Amino acid sequence: MPEIQPSEIKNIVFDLGGVLLNISPLLSLAEFEKLCGVGQEELITRLAREKIFEKFDTGSFSPAQFRSELCRIMDRVVSDEGIDRAWNMLLLDFPLARVRLLQQLRKNYRIFLLSNTNIIHFWHYTASFYENYGTQMTGLFDSLFLSYEIGIHKPDAGIYAFVLQSANLNPSETVFIDDSLVNVEAAQLQGIKGIHIHNGHDVTDYFADGKLI
Repeated sequence: MPEIQPSEIKNIVFDLGGVLLNISPLLSLAEFEKLCGVGQEELITRLAREKIFEKFDTGSFSPAQFRSELCRIMDRVVSDEGIDRAWNMLLLDFPLARVRLLQQLRKNYRIFLLSNTNIIHFWHYTASFYENYGTQMTGLFDSLFLSYEIGIHKPDAGIYAFVLQSANLNPSETVFIDDSLVNVEAAQLQGIKGIHIHNGHDVTDYFADGKLI
């Protein structure tokens, strides 16, 4: 990836899951497997064919439609609470070190969130954050860009253009941080600098004293 000059960066756009919020999608998959009694490979095939998660993440489905479609795909009747519990199992913790990092960074940069997410997950992780820290997660950022509100998701070029225009960002002064290389490369095609979090690195490894290193 092109070298980043930290002194040129004025804006930082963070992905959420896998960067700030720890996640484990296999936990939800295993729970859905228990609910429907279908093997994981067959369940993955069904879910991929229907693209149900992509549709929910881009706001094509309401929560009620998502739950109904998921029950249809699993061929089981499951309560709304049961669906939500299984779906939210993949959401883990938002470590304190990352909270403190964002608080420090806001002294030196404009900070944004760009996430492929859905309303059920948003309700859950924002409520958990408030329960753990006594403050709103949304307050850590200048603005949030959520795929289910925008109607498209990463790595669609349109979502990066939307962020740049909406927040009036100069792409050459902006760095995007994601754990998906595809998403980072798509941002770079829009002129945005990119950092790919991988190989056991933590997002906090890229900063010191509230600044990008």
